[in-house]
Order: sequence, then C-alpha cells, then structure tokens
Amino acid sequence: MKKLFKRKNIRTIFTVVFSVLLVLLVLLVGNIIYSQITHKVPAIFGYSVMNIIAGSMEPVIPKNTFILIKQVDPEQLQVGDVITFYSSDPLIQGLPNTHRIFDIVMENGQKFFVTKGDANAIPDSYNVGFDDVIGVYVKNIISLGKIGMIFQNKSVVFLLLVVPAAVLFIMEIINLTKTAAKVKQEDIESASIEEKCDDVETSDSKETDSEDIKSEEKEEKSVEST
Repeated sequence: MKKLFKRKNIRTIFTVVFSVLLVLLVLLVGNIIYSQITHKVPAIFGYSVMNIIAGSMEPVIPKNTFILIKQVDPEQLQVGDVITFYSSDPLIQGLPNTHRIFDIVMENGQKFFVTKGDANAIPDSYNVGFDDVIGVYVKNIISLGKIGMIFQNKSVVFLLLVVPAAVLFIMEIINLTKTAAKVKQEDIESASIEEKCDDVETSDSKETDSEDIKSEEKEEKSVEST
C-alpha cells in the first residue's frame, strides 16, 4: 500500500514538473515567434525574453544568449545601463537591439540615449528616443552558443512550439480518458453493490415470507387438532 502511494506521488510530481516545463517552453518559443513575425517584443508581467544573436555586447552578453529584460521608465535610466530598444539604424530596420547607454544628450528639447555595444569601438550612429526603449537588461538566462542559432530558423521554432503543445494536449486526453474510465468503473462497482444489496434484501424477504407461511400452517394444524 505504501509503495503504491509512493508511486502515485512520484508520478504526480513528475507530471506537474513536466507540465510546468512544457508551459515555460511554449511561452518562450511563442515569445520568439511573436517577435519574429511582428518585430515587437511581448511582455509578461513587465518582463520579456530576448535572444541576442550578435556579439556586440560580449563578454557581458555572449552571442546566442537569452536575456531577461524589464520594462522601465526611461527617466530612471542612467549612463552605464544596458537597454533593449527599437533601433533607428537602417541596417537593423527597426528591429530590437541591446546596447549600453554611453551618453544622454538633448536634441530639440528632448532627451536621447547615445548607445554603444561593449565590443564595438564607437557609439551607435543613431540615438535612441525614450519611446523606443523596450526595457532594461536584468540578467542572462542561458547561453546556447551555436545551438541558439536554431531559434533563428522559423521552421524549427514552429516545431518547438507545436511539439510541446501536442504533448500537453495528448497528456490531457490520456488523463481525461483515465478519469472517465475510473468513473465508469466506480459506477459499475456501485451498481453491482446495489444489485447485491437488493438480492440480499429479496432473499431475506423470501425467507421471512417462508417463515410466516410455515408459522401460519402450524397454527392451522394446531386449530384443526383442537
């Protein structure tokens, strides 16, 4: 009994952990697909995940590293902060870029950030407006090296999203099937128990009727004898 209970606990823990990991993977891959399709960075509870595919921020952020960024009020940013922003550089075509704030300048009465990659010799040619700031760099999540290049392939990313989702769907179908089978078995057992109870009651009733008949016959014989 204890072994069975222990197995059930282990199975439950494994299922929960596996489901959580799959959900996180789906969210991560979904985030990447959304970014690639819309060229926008989605945020969950104010946080976003970015895949850095260039080496301009090495060694702080190695190439093909997933980083965590947090939404922030641009007024709170200072020189030295690493930020992710929508770049005005025609070579990047408005895509997100992650560089360090090198300076803060005023242009036509508005503040702009001058940014620079740690591995670059000179600052970026195009300044960053406050409205273009996506968030501030928090930390590296995981560095995948060359493996991270697979996330640049939309077909691979699509498979990474579909497969976990399919696994979750199949697991739910299996769980629902098992639950339905268990409920059906319980109904059958309950019906069987009720049927047995009815049979016992019927048998008791027959025995009682038989005893009553015998008693009546004895009384009749006693009366006749008298």
